[in-house]
Amino acid sequence: MKFKVKKIQTRSTRVKNKWWRKIVRNLGPKKSLTLAILLAFVLLLWGGSALVKSDLFLTKATRSIFSFGPLKKDKHGHTNILFLGVAGEGSEGGNLSDSIMIASFNPAEPTVSFLSLPRDLFVSSKVGDRKVNEIYAAAKFKYKDDKRGLSIMKDAISNFTGVDIHYGAVVNFKIFEELVDAMNGIDIFVPEDIADPFYPDENYGYQTFVVRKGLQKFDGSTALKYARSRKTSSDYDRARRQQDLLLAIRKRAEELSLLTDFDKLRQFYDIYKSNLTTDLGITELIALAKMAMTIDYSNALVAVLNNDPTKKGGFLYTPAKEFYGGQFVLLPENLKDTQLFMDLVLIHPEVFLENAQLSILNGSKMDGKATQTAHRLRRLGLHVIEVANYDSDTPVFRTFLKNFTTEEKPRTLKILQHMFNIETIEDIPEEYIPEGNLIDYQMVIGTN
Repeated sequence: MKFKVKKIQTRSTRVKNKWWRKIVRNLGPKKSLTLAILLAFVLLLWGGSALVKSDLFLTKATRSIFSFGPLKKDKHGHTNILFLGVAGEGSEGGNLSDSIMIASFNPAEPTVSFLSLPRDLFVSSKVGDRKVNEIYAAAKFKYKDDKRGLSIMKDAISNFTGVDIHYGAVVNFKIFEELVDAMNGIDIFVPEDIADPFYPDENYGYQTFVVRKGLQKFDGSTALKYARSRKTSSDYDRARRQQDLLLAIRKRAEELSLLTDFDKLRQFYDIYKSNLTTDLGITELIALAKMAMTIDYSNALVAVLNNDPTKKGGFLYTPAKEFYGGQFVLLPENLKDTQLFMDLVLIHPEVFLENAQLSILNGSKMDGKATQTAHRLRRLGLHVIEVANYDSDTPVFRTFLKNFTTEEKPRTLKILQHMFNIETIEDIPEEYIPEGNLIDYQMVIGTN
């Protein structure tokens, strides 16, 4: 398929702003469209879809090519993108991945999910078994090619998660600072005080970073520190802060008419070209922009793989350092459940949106079976509101379910059936459901 370049040129040259006309004249219509798409990409992925909703993008000529260059998808119809946050050249460890985040877009629902991985996670890769935050840097150094480094990192993440990674982007953390300043600051709710006396300064020393709990307005410098501070909090907390920042930037972008503010466009383009490397092509960016316009970001799911067994996603543990050259590393306790959690977050987030309330009863007569099962389900992010013994004189052999809900929650039901090989589901008639019942599904654990 060929673009009708004349149409794009006609529309672009109607724009009255002298700066934009100069870009069109110097770059030509095809490269001018490329510039607009790159600007859309910055704000789409780091600030929301407000840019591509504007009049310039929604012209007849532009809409006519939105279907060109379909995005890669997995068997579930999702497009999965890996984002790496780095300090950048000139910084100590500038190519180490301080932030590793996967975004999964589902155009059928449409939804988006974000999963962050800790930097100390130890995985296999084509440049050896190592911490996940070292893989991109090691591959880039070995092959002297940032795109090759990104490709090797994508393969490593895909093999670990069991999820196809279609595209990647390496983002200099400085983009946080410059984007936020270009937007004249962002509003964000800080859930707890931060007092970090070990935040690195520019002279290989430390400075103190303090921010108080509550609604705050951040400038770029503060946003960057908020995203990177880690010495007095966990990687889990830092990953959640980075996710919150992305959503705050997206919200701010929606509040601004960015595509009609050409001074801002020039700023965003400069930010983009100096701070981001990606393997997304031009037509793929267009398709991504189209998809993002349909997403309700208020339902965006965010999660972090972590090493706190009391929290959602807490499937990692710390092995003895002597086995890893004295390094602090994280490994999955159970790879099967770890990959199930990541699959639920990225590919089946609708399970969490069903918000099913579960009761776990021990019918096996074996001590601790219900408690262990409840712990496992809670780490997956499911809501267990009751753990007790099942009233029976003899042990139950095969695990079964009782359905108390008057609303269908098929995705949760399917997950439980798959995990526990459940064949029997007993539907409780509405007249027998106790008044004030909060339970959707009650699972009776058997000896099997």
